[in-house]
Amino acid sequence: MLSKKRQKNCLINQESYYTSLSGEQSFSPDKRGCGMESTKKLISPLLELGLNKYEARVYLSLVTEGTSTAKNISNVTGIPYGKVYEIINALGNKGFCVLLPTKPMKCKAVSPKEAVKKTKEKIEDRFQKLEKQIHKNINPLFEKTKEFNEPQGVFWVVNGRSNIIQKINELINKAQKYVYIFTTENGLKRFIIHKNELQDAKKRNIQIKIAGCITKENQEDIQSLKFCDLRHSNKIHTHLVSIDGKESFMIEAIPDDDSIIYGRDLGVWIQNPSFTSLLEDSFLTKFNRSKPQKIIK
Repeated sequence: MLSKKRQKNCLINQESYYTSLSGEQSFSPDKRGCGMESTKKLISPLLELGLNKYEARVYLSLVTEGTSTAKNISNVTGIPYGKVYEIINALGNKGFCVLLPTKPMKCKAVSPKEAVKKTKEKIEDRFQKLEKQIHKNINPLFEKTKEFNEPQGVFWVVNGRSNIIQKINELINKAQKYVYIFTTENGLKRFIIHKNELQDAKKRNIQIKIAGCITKENQEDIQSLKFCDLRHSNKIHTHLVSIDGKESFMIEAIPDDDSIIYGRDLGVWIQNPSFTSLLEDSFLTKFNRSKPQKIIK
């Protein structure tokens, strides 16, 4: 049995809790009815789940009071008696309480775990439906507008080796007719990282021409690129990737080593057919004069 002083303290705490459910900041009792905790911390997550402040207050009263009548809920929360029925029905529809067929009507709280689980399922189901509708109806509008609004004849600067590697992969993957590559001795070594993308392009019947400086040092490395039309060319000091006469990518390797991770490389991505065609003409002239793949002694 609790002492009279202890019982008095419990009653004071409970009164403070009921006042808080009526809208004032206070504290709630623990399972023994004597603990104190800010009700704001209890209500906030319920609001995040989609309950309004009245629904949250009613649900908390059901959690702490157990099975309760509308009149009792009104007394505890300070919400008008007539509005309590509306809130109870809303909580029932949202899966937070169960209405009991008694006279007068009573209701009890669904366990927080079960209520959260049902809410999560509803949100996920709603999200999936919205996602399908957006993909079906709105995304095609974006893609159509993008075709007309995408800027033409643009020069973009790309910094860093990892970013440049990613951009080269994008260009290879979007090629529809051919890929031209012009690179140095170490550039050929670095191009091994694009082997999978180049193989996929080859399977799509994309023509792949590579002109680079082939030496004893990189001969073994470039064996994995033997499915490409690979030619040896001397005195190469720059790097070029070009696709379909539409886009090209000029790269300055800083430093020009064989690392595929580190480098302060600087690239210029060119979306200009005229400029790209000019670069490709220069490449083809050099490529056609180059020697087939072999070791240069």
